[in-house]
Amino acid sequence: MKKIQQLKNSKTMLGLISGSLLAGIPALTLSSVAIPVTQHNSSSILLSQVPSDGPDSPRESSPPPADSITPPLPEEQKPPVAKVEPVGGKVNVKLVNQTNANITYQVISDTKPRTLAGRSDVTLKDLKTPINITFQRSDRGLLRVTPQSSEAGLLEVNLAETTDLGADNIAMTIQENGNVLLN
Repeated sequence: MKKIQQLKNSKTMLGLISGSLLAGIPALTLSSVAIPVTQHNSSSILLSQVPSDGPDSPRESSPPPADSITPPLPEEQKPPVAKVEPVGGKVNVKLVNQTNANITYQVISDTKPRTLAGRSDVTLKDLKTPINITFQRSDRGLLRVTPQSSEAGLLEVNLAETTDLGADNIAMTIQENGNVLLN
């Protein structure tokens, strides 16, 4: 009988210990959460702003002045990957799909999205520079775009599949001077 009483007491004690541990676990995890705090020197901001209730209130959002937008420096721009000589400000672009997937392409501000079937080609004629063309594989795979010019006024663009994320291209720009850029 004594052993049964000791067993009941040990079960009760075990329950108390387990329960207190379970109750303490959330407190331990909550206390170990770090919250980053950034400090700002708000005194200089408060002193430099003048309260205003007029139409030019700083609370109103307005676009930045046009003269504040700075284009990237030449050394920050990507170099052209090819060059085509425009004829009369126009070029022909031959797209060659070397994949088995359909590719949707669009000449921005010139055509609606079109589909180029796998293992086929199309020539886009008399496109006025500058030209922006976008590409997307129907299977959402990566696409390597390789432009090359063999004659004045013609740019041949090979579209091949790739597994290299760094080689994936979705757009091509032909500038007025014939420089070809990829994005």
